[in-house]
Amino acid sequence: MLANLQKIGALFAASLALTGCIHYEHDSAKGKPAEQVVTIQQFDKSLTIVKIDGEQTLYWLSRQSEYRVGAGVHTLQVRKFITAQTNTALVPLTVELAPGRTYGLYGFSSLNQWSYDIRDIETGQSASVVKP
Repeated sequence: MLANLQKIGALFAASLALTGCIHYEHDSAKGKPAEQVVTIQQFDKSLTIVKIDGEQTLYWLSRQSEYRVGAGVHTLQVRKFITAQTNTALVPLTVELAPGRTYGLYGFSSLNQWSYDIRDIETGQSASVVKP
């Protein structure tokens, strides 16, 4: 009996270890060739993309380090984790992502305020769409 409990505990610990940093693939990227898919790398570890176009990213299941999305216009909702128990409300941002490009999720903090941007990692150009 004790041996079985130890095996179960070991399997549970191993499964937790395997759920480390992984990537999330949005429905808009599934089945598409790489040149039509965009990668967003998470450079600010306190930020997490919680929703893409209203769909959950499974952020609660595992720490995402990379997101794959189909090219085009998307609305991201990001949350900042201040501590393990404290986080902020979701902050939306509409972005236009070019096919085959890699972007970074960058955060900016000042006193009690924070913001974020999605930028092309080669050019530094923001992908955010300015609404008229």
